[in-house]
Amino acid sequence: MKISQKISILNIFLLIFFIFWSINVALKTTLIKNFDSVLINQIYHHNELSLGIFRPITNLGDTYPTISIAVIFFILLILTKYYYAAIFLVLNKVVIAGLNSLIKTIIQRPRPSHHHYVPAGGFSYPSGHSASSFALYISILIISLFIFKKVSVKILISTIMIVTVILVGYSRIFLGVHYPSDVLGGYTLAATILTFNTLLFRAKDLSILQLKGIKN
Repeated sequence: MKISQKISILNIFLLIFFIFWSINVALKTTLIKNFDSVLINQIYHHNELSLGIFRPITNLGDTYPTISIAVIFFILLILTKYYYAAIFLVLNKVVIAGLNSLIKTIIQRPRPSHHHYVPAGGFSYPSGHSASSFALYISILIISLFIFKKVSVKILISTIMIVTVILVGYSRIFLGVHYPSDVLGGYTLAATILTFNTLLFRAKDLSILQLKGIKN
């Protein structure tokens, strides 16, 4: 099976799961309540040390830091003539952020009622920090797999990006501003769009959207 076919199957699965998950969140089903309850009981425990660690970590998924990082990488990619990679990065960031805001408005899920350890406004589902961090850092991961040749460099960058995304999502639950189902929804939304855009950038009949041609 070709890589594009595998990505297509993954994309369809992610889309179906996101729709299923979002409907359950909107309907406040027992599945969502149990999922959130179990994980909140495990994660929502605090002390000054842990709060001091996770407050800065959660900022790595905030609007202005992610935009700033995206702009820096965009400029670096343009300067090094990785034009398609630069477009890929910005496209993922913009589309995922826009859809996340739209879905928040449609579902209008209130944030958790327990104490919030950082300021948070607006609706809860999907988690914007989780979706935004996934869009940015996993895009960087994918681009690095094409740009860098050394396996050790690829592994290092991939590890840093994946750990960052996980910690940002975890921090949103830990700091009390999101339900676990919000975080999973944010991840799944971002993964759905990112895999779809990856397929576009691999399309052989659209030369500007060939991810393999990012060096041209």
